[in-house]
Amino acid sequence: MTNHRKTWRVGSATMAVALCAVAAWGTGASAAERSVAACSGADLSAKVTGSAAGMSQPAAYVTVTNVGDASCFVKGYPTIAGAWTKKGRQQIAVTNGAVMNAPESKPKRIVLAPGGNAWFAVGAATAYDPPIVTFTRLSISMEGGVTVVRKLGLQASAPSGQPFPLGVTAYAAGIGTSSE
Repeated sequence: MTNHRKTWRVGSATMAVALCAVAAWGTGASAAERSVAACSGADLSAKVTGSAAGMSQPAAYVTVTNVGDASCFVKGYPTIAGAWTKKGRQQIAVTNGAVMNAPESKPKRIVLAPGGNAWFAVGAATAYDPPIVTFTRLSISMEGGVTVVRKLGLQASAPSGQPFPLGVTAYAAGIGTSSE
């Protein structure tokens, strides 16, 4: 029995080392990429680079660009901190996940070299009773600040007395367009 326990301990340690090695190899990220800091609000600019609509589900493709001097990363889903129409800030309810009329992307870490791009889609619904509003501005909360998307042009409606429902996809590498 003692022999079996020693074998199990050695086996466990060997298995743990093997799993760690596989996990490290499986990330595909170099040590330099893993040491890159998260993008801050000051590191990124954002603009609408495409749009799509269908079945009362408009979507806007937003591309963020690293305007900093060093590489940084975005990860997972953007945090939508606020949305405005010409009448001011509106109440929103954001859901992370699929957006109709936009390709799906699994949440992942994307390293942006200076000048590098990542994109996400934000979607709304216009099938609720009027009024239909047009969101003109969106803010994305990042570590150390906020990045603002101007000239959004996303139409939306909401159930009476409820926040406007918005969906957002995970970041994907590149520039977002309706032909993605």
